[in-house]
Amino acid sequence: MILQLNLSRQGTGRIENRDVSGSAHNAGTHLYVIADGTSKPNSGELASALSHHLLECFRHAHPVVVSCPEHALMLVLTSLDEVHSNICPDFPLASTSYLVLLVVGHTAISIHAGDCCLGHLEKSQRLNWVNSPHCGPNWRGDLSHSLIANSPARKTLLNCMSHRRAHEPHIQSMHVAQDTTWIMATDGFWAELSAEDQFKAVVERTLDGCATEDDVTFMLLRT
Repeated sequence: MILQLNLSRQGTGRIENRDVSGSAHNAGTHLYVIADGTSKPNSGELASALSHHLLECFRHAHPVVVSCPEHALMLVLTSLDEVHSNICPDFPLASTSYLVLLVVGHTAISIHAGDCCLGHLEKSQRLNWVNSPHCGPNWRGDLSHSLIANSPARKTLLNCMSHRRAHEPHIQSMHVAQDTTWIMATDGFWAELSAEDQFKAVVERTLDGCATEDDVTFMLLRT
């Protein structure tokens, strides 16, 4: 899975862009990270620190570790626990959503807390989101992204990285099929852009003409 595009745009209602994204590779294994700091103080800094710590730990890990899906997943989870234990206390009021995608061979493992989402482009040219946002209206985890997007309670996070919460990521493993376009996105993308604008952004590889109140970030990956 190769990173083809990484785009971010500050929202019209924001004084700074609190979205952060990055990638790293080690011994043929790839790690992709996207984080979305909330409106709480210093949340952008926490999102940046989380991304930096995960990517640096992955880059410097022994190749034997990252080449095994089980060991690579344990490395990521340990790194996330280190963020919660050692970095979050420096930002006691901050919180951030995150999505981590670990790709080892034909196996992809997503680890997420909050409302950053992973999807893929179907042959019908429709975006299919494969993980469920951890936010107010979706407490059962069974609502579609379009229904969540229209809810006034969408910005209430039920799970995230924060000093005030236990660290409880959701983990999902999947097979990586060939010739598939994958999308990692913050909620500014999947919730504030129409389905037509989402598809346009992916196909034309631009956020031009896509004005949103929230920050918008998406990463485009191809197998």
